[in-house]
Amino acid sequence: MPIFLPFALGGLALAALGLGVKRALEQQPPRPAFPEGTRAREAWARHPQALEALKAARQRVKRQAQAYSERQERARQETLEPFGALLARLERWEHARATEVLTPEGQAALRALPEGPTPRALRVAWALWGVGAEAPSSLWPVLQWLENGWLAEDMPPVRIDGVSLYAAASRDSTPTDETEAAQALEAACAELHRATAFLDTLHERLQALDARVTILHGRAAAQLAYLDASSFEQEHPEPRERLRRLGQLTGALAEALRLPVLEVSGSLAPPLAPLEG
Repeated sequence: MPIFLPFALGGLALAALGLGVKRALEQQPPRPAFPEGTRAREAWARHPQALEALKAARQRVKRQAQAYSERQERARQETLEPFGALLARLERWEHARATEVLTPEGQAALRALPEGPTPRALRVAWALWGVGAEAPSSLWPVLQWLENGWLAEDMPPVRIDGVSLYAAASRDSTPTDETEAAQALEAACAELHRATAFLDTLHERLQALDARVTILHGRAAAQLAYLDASSFEQEHPEPRERLRRLGQLTGALAEALRLPVLEVSGSLAPPLAPLEG
């Protein structure tokens, strides 16, 4: 079964789950007999709102991650692989050398990229950990949650900073005592808000990286369209200048494709530095 986007939200040690809010959302217990206007009744009413916010944040991350992984694949196949073929031909004809065209970092990033079409099931982790990366096995269950949003009570818990997300989502064990119920529900809402805030930040990081790759891909593709191996036969300086510029752009693009938004621990990777040029 294909797995989607594994990750642990913020130190989230998101462990196994199909955090399907199936049981936690669709089979909520009946409304308790807390009087209108009381702290417990208000907390009870806020809890489903916090759950809805979490669901919406999950959907945003899922859509953005899917879109970004598709962009990564297009950039790799449409620009980086043709550039690699062009550079290999120029090296064979002794018109250029990779060390003259690419930085060491760019060369390393290009070498690390896989070749040829890659099935979606093998690249679902790319959006989070970079092209060619594999999802940490300990975080695979989170992918299932991002894919379908299910939460199952009998599965290992998802933990966000040590807090069980299922426990925060379910109201089955809400105390009957009014004061205890208010405290428990308020704590659950706070935990759900924390997870939602992390997802929102993750979504922003994915958007920023997607935008960077879009810019670099567009620039590199434009340069590549003006170059072919035969243009070097006349020894004119213009193709060489274009090649150097193309090398800078493709190296930067390859490096961007390898950037993660999450650490292997599941915490957020450092934010992107501004794109130069």
